[in-house]
Amino acid sequence: FSEPEPDLAIVQGTVLDYTEDHPRPEQVYLVVEVADSTLKQDCEIKDKLYAQASITEYWVLDLKNRQLHIFRNPTPTGYTNHLILSEPNQASPLAFPSCTLTLTSILPPVS
Repeated sequence: FSEPEPDLAIVQGTVLDYTEDHPRPEQVYLVVEVADSTLKQDCEIKDKLYAQASITEYWVLDLKNRQLHIFRNPTPTGYTNHLILSEPNQASPLAFPSCTLTLTSILPPVS
């Protein structure tokens, strides 16, 4: 489990730029994991791996609790900033501050 594969990654360039190699950390704007049953793994294991890889920003969308975990400021031992947002809050990626997402718009409808 040395190289996690995120559910979503926003990176520089196009898919054709990465046919032979994965993006380098400086090419990654945002990594997102969607957690239904993997919240503990995503927030306690993968967060450290992404931080050690110098991924600037990592989000975990917690479907069960309807929350968004935002990890920022990576260090070799983990992220120094961990924010948990609940509905109806909104978030913007560091790389795209004018792109604001409300939690309600990115979470599935309540059944």
